[in-house]
Amino acid sequence: MKDFRPLSETEKKAIDKVRESFQSKNLIQCTACRYCTAGCPKQISIPDLFACMNAKKIFHDWNTDYYYNNVHTVNNGKASDCIKCGKCEKACPQHLPIRQLLVDVAEEFEKQTEE
Repeated sequence: MKDFRPLSETEKKAIDKVRESFQSKNLIQCTACRYCTAGCPKQISIPDLFACMNAKKIFHDWNTDYYYNNVHTVNNGKASDCIKCGKCEKACPQHLPIRQLLVDVAEEFEKQTEE
């Protein structure tokens, strides 16, 4: 902090522009602290599922479906397995509405294919 300089107006404007860009994507504001996973009775890997959802929103990446179905939910619960006990929300320092977000994730990744 010896040579500390506050941000210039140009730097502040650049940060605001980036923040606005991210906020416009309506991403899940999960920091992946994993506090929510410790008490989950269905062993849902919540941060990983939220990361899949965010990646799909940002990159429109079809690989996220692969990771959701073949990596993150193989040995852990799917988003639709949530029993809405609320333990995750009590542990979340971001105060995210995890139960509703898991419903959204399930709707995105667990779509039934029409035959």
